[in-house]
Amino acid sequence: MTSAATRYWRSDDVSAAARMLSEVDGPVAAAYRAGLMLLDGRTASALAEADRVLRDRTAPRAAVIPALATAVVGASLSGRFDRVWVAIGQAGPAQWELALIGYVQCFSLVLAGQVGDARVIAENGHRAAVADGNAAATAGWSMLRGVVENARGDLAAAVASLDVAVGLLGTHDPYRMLAPCLSWLASARAVCGERTEAQHTLRLAAEAPVGRLFIPLSGLSQAWVTAAGGDTTLAARQADAAADVAMAHGQFAVEAVARYDVARLGDPQSAHRRLATLAGVVQGRLAPTMAAAAAALARADVHGLDRAAAAFTSLGFDLLAAEATTAAAAIRNQRAVPTAFPHAATPLLRLTPALAGLTRRERDVALLVADGMTSSAIGRRLRLSARTVDNCLGRVYQKLGVASRRDVVPLVRRPNG
Repeated sequence: MTSAATRYWRSDDVSAAARMLSEVDGPVAAAYRAGLMLLDGRTASALAEADRVLRDRTAPRAAVIPALATAVVGASLSGRFDRVWVAIGQAGPAQWELALIGYVQCFSLVLAGQVGDARVIAENGHRAAVADGNAAATAGWSMLRGVVENARGDLAAAVASLDVAVGLLGTHDPYRMLAPCLSWLASARAVCGERTEAQHTLRLAAEAPVGRLFIPLSGLSQAWVTAAGGDTTLAARQADAAADVAMAHGQFAVEAVARYDVARLGDPQSAHRRLATLAGVVQGRLAPTMAAAAAALARADVHGLDRAAAAFTSLGFDLLAAEATTAAAAIRNQRAVPTAFPHAATPLLRLTPALAGLTRRERDVALLVADGMTSSAIGRRLRLSARTVDNCLGRVYQKLGVASRRDVVPLVRRPNG
C-alpha cells in the first residue's frame, strides 16, 4: 500500500489520484488522500481527512507521518498555528527527526513569523543532510534555507540556496517541489533586479508539474517578475489575483502575505482593509504587523510605519522593516540613507520624497526614465503608447517642478540606486 500511495502522490493528475485513492480503505490510503487533497488546493478537506487519521490510535506509522505533514502544512496555510503546534507535540521527538516533518515545521514557522526559529531548523537540517551525503534531503533543506533567507531579506543567500535546491531537485524530487522552488527563486531574483534571469526561472517553473496548492505562489512570483520590469501597476493586480486564489483555497496565511505584497507593490489602499480582517483570522504576530504596515502606507502615517518597521525587525523580517523605514523617510520628505539591501529593488526601497507624491503609473514612468529608457521603450514595457507615456511624463515634470528627463533622475534615484 505504501508504494502505491507514493505513486499516487507523485502523479501528474492530483485530482485523479485522489479519486483513485478514495476507492481504497485504510488509514494509509486516507493519509495520502489527505495529502493529495492539499496538493489540489482543498485545504479544509485535507485537514479534516488528516485529522481523522490522527485520531485513529490504531493507525500505523506509515499513515501517521504523511497525515501529520498534511495537518501541519494545511493548518499553517490556513493560519491556524495552534493546530500546528498540537500536531508537532503529537508527533514526538523521534518522528520529528524525519526530513519530511522537519521541512513542514520549518515552513510553518516562517508563515507564523518565527523566522529565527525557522532558520535554526533549516541550518541544522541542511548540515545533517550534507554530512550524511543525502542528496534528496539536502535538496529539501537547501530549498527551506532559501525560503528562510528570502523572508529575512538576505537575497544573495536565498538565491544561492534555492539555486542549489533546483539543481538537486532535478533528480531528487519525491514531493514535487521543483515548481515551487523555481517560483521562490524567480521572486528572489526579481527582487534583486535580475529581470532576465527571473523571467527564465519563471518559465521553467511553469513547465514543471505542480498542484493547485502552489497557484498563489506562482502568481506572486509573476507579480514580482513583472515589477522587476517596471510595471508595478500590473504587478499589484497580479498579486491581488494571487491573494484571491489563496482566499478561495482557504490559505489565509498565504493570502495575508499576498495582500501585503499588493501594498508593497504600491496599492495599499486596496489591501489594508482585507489585511485588517486577516489579522483576526491568521494567528501569530506577522499578519497583524502586515495589516498595520499596510494601513500606515495607505494613510501616509509615518509613525505607524516606524512602529511597523520595529515590529518587522523584532520578527526577523529585515527587508520588510527596511521598506517601512524607507517609506516613512520619503513621506517625511527626507532622503533615506542607504539600506542594508543595496541589491534589492522593491518599489518601497526605491521610494524617494519625489516619488512619494506621484501616482503608481507616474512612479513607473519616472523610474524607467531614470533607468535611461526612451518613451517608446517605456511604452513597450508598460503596454502604453509613446504619447501616453509623454503625457504621464508631463505630469511628472509638473509635480516635481522640473523641465527635463535629466532633472528627474537625481530626484528619483536613491543614494544606493
